[in-house]
Amino acid sequence: MNMIYHYFEGSWTRYQDVTDALNHLHYPWTGQMTEISQLRDNILKLETREDYESIWGSHIYYQNLEDEMDYEDFQFYLDDQHLMLMDIDVPKMLQYSEEELLRDKSKRSALDTFYIIIKSTTYSYMNQIDEFENKLHSILWEVKKRNNIKILDQVAEADHQLLLCKSQIVTVTELFMMTEEAFGKEIKESKYYHQMEARVKRARFLINAYEEEIDALLDFENLVSSYRGNEITKTLTIFTALFAPATLLGAIWGMNFKNMPELDWQYGYLIAILAMLGVTYGIFVYLKGKGWMGDLLDNKTDRKNKFF
Repeated sequence: MNMIYHYFEGSWTRYQDVTDALNHLHYPWTGQMTEISQLRDNILKLETREDYESIWGSHIYYQNLEDEMDYEDFQFYLDDQHLMLMDIDVPKMLQYSEEELLRDKSKRSALDTFYIIIKSTTYSYMNQIDEFENKLHSILWEVKKRNNIKILDQVAEADHQLLLCKSQIVTVTELFMMTEEAFGKEIKESKYYHQMEARVKRARFLINAYEEEIDALLDFENLVSSYRGNEITKTLTIFTALFAPATLLGAIWGMNFKNMPELDWQYGYLIAILAMLGVTYGIFVYLKGKGWMGDLLDNKTDRKNKFF
């Protein structure tokens, strides 16, 4: 059952469903109510004529950042005199009870009331942004304490949640801009317009700021990953260079030719081992002198609070 709330001439009226509303409301737009009641998710439509403007559609006012299917939406219709809300959870969406809504006799315009409604729906978005801020702050310090694949996964998850928050703010911004397009410059005289404008600007500022922080954090993770990857590659290269003489000598030693004079050498093994150690040490001294050993030999026992 789609409960309907109709705002007209400064007061609210409640209807049990579309049929009940159609029995009491007789306006040109009431024929659209059946279509509007079937809309879901974020769908916005606009109609402007010489002497008539209206917007209607469906708007998601709550989205769980962990579960795609856990969301709440409502349907609406708005023109210069009428505001219709359908299928809403009043306490959850508006932060006050249904009785308080129906007792509202403030005599505001339909558009001003709509701004108040939409601004109320952004509370859940702003709360999610605040929760995201705390999570991001925790990740920023966790990166220094224990930077590993789990932290990178947390960064990626935070980035995904930020994109969801941004998507929600985009839909609110679009809805706000549609009211400007439909009803013209005169709406800018309203204080509720400016309150809504300030709320949208604040949300977009926060989203953009956190997006820059996430990008910087991902760049930092790429820097650390690249450095560690280079260190691993350099280590493997040095090990290969150091043990190349021993590998070569072992390969020659393993050849079973008929003439093998070293079979009669009393100190053959000792000579071979000393030769391998000498050549290996010579290569080590050469690489060290060139500075190619880097910081592989530095003392890295104290890794606490180290980025690299």
